[in-house]
Amino acid sequence: MPEVITVALDLRAKGNSLANIVDHLDQHHRIKVSRKTILDWQNKFGKKLKSFTQTLKPIIGGQVHADEMFVKIKKEWNYYWDAIDYTTKFLVGDHLSKERNYEECITFMESIKHCPLNQPAQIHTDCSYDYPWPIKKVFGKKGIIHVYYPSWKKKFRNNPIERLHNTEKQTLKTFRNFDNFESTKKFFDFNKTYYNFIRKHTNLNGQTPAEAAGIFLQLQRNRFLSMIKILLKTQTPIN
Repeated sequence: MPEVITVALDLRAKGNSLANIVDHLDQHHRIKVSRKTILDWQNKFGKKLKSFTQTLKPIIGGQVHADEMFVKIKKEWNYYWDAIDYTTKFLVGDHLSKERNYEECITFMESIKHCPLNQPAQIHTDCSYDYPWPIKKVFGKKGIIHVYYPSWKKKFRNNPIERLHNTEKQTLKTFRNFDNFESTKKFFDFNKTYYNFIRKHTNLNGQTPAEAAGIFLQLQRNRFLSMIKILLKTQTPIN
């Protein structure tokens, strides 16, 4: 059964709908489960893995790219902010909000500050007015260099985070709309673990961002299952 759960988690992280995962498990594993069961697996293991991975501190290259994208929740547009390290591709910070303003950006910047072992030297963003003041407030006036350009200028280089957003948007296409704010947040928490610790990147010579950032968990071929086994050894049993 653990292998079946990790198959469902892997398919979910790769953008499959709950209905498609139910059909896959029925056809290829002869196991009948409901869509709610799969969603429960995603939320339960996503929460546990988030708590575990937050204790692991990456060593980043120092150049962080940040941006935000629209996410539809019950027919209303919300904002998903995220940032990755240019060198390791590690997703160092993220935040889901209903509004785009200074306060939400401060929360986002604090997630970036508290994630890595070393503080980034630069943060690259577009020219949105939401970024300059929160960056100075969280990192200090001399603590970091804020690089920002209008997106139409040739000098603007925020391609790493834009590529990640393209991947995320492709994943979300099959989900249609999320039901509520909390379920959306739970999915992004789950997806963050998958992106940093499970998904290998060709640009990193087949490593995961976590491995590129100096976090080596010695995961086996079934990386989701390996992480859950590590989780069971380090924390209380999963109920």
